[in-house]
Amino acid sequence: MEIEREMYDNIALLEVEISSFSGGGYKVKYDFERNLISWNDGYMWNNNFMKSMTGAKLTAIRERLPDTHMIEWMLGYNAGNLEKYGRCTANPSSWKIYVRFKDDTSIVSSHTKNFPKDWGKLKSIIEDTTECCFRLH
Repeated sequence: MEIEREMYDNIALLEVEISSFSGGGYKVKYDFERNLISWNDGYMWNNNFMKSMTGAKLTAIRERLPDTHMIEWMLGYNAGNLEKYGRCTANPSSWKIYVRFKDDTSIVSSHTKNFPKDWGKLKSIIEDTTECCFRLH
């Protein structure tokens, strides 16, 4: 499945969430229409924030996001192709991603105990742009 770069360029909102079985975790939201990053820390309530995306961070996200193949694996997970796009973990943690495009269509994908093979690429973008660790405790 080959997704055109244009789909990534048309993302208006991106939310990525990871959570542990016990309920702790993180949620980051990129609002490209308002140039805002929101961070919610399920471990420390006083670590939540919302801030403007700088031009450099916005450019970094837009340039690096297609290399994660995120939309491809979201669609793959939704189609049940776990073996092709993911790998099982013994840890009962989960992820959820919500993407809304400029035309108001959206994709939601999630799973527990199975993380995408390219998760590290998306995690790296999140950590670089939020300056926070995106790893469960």
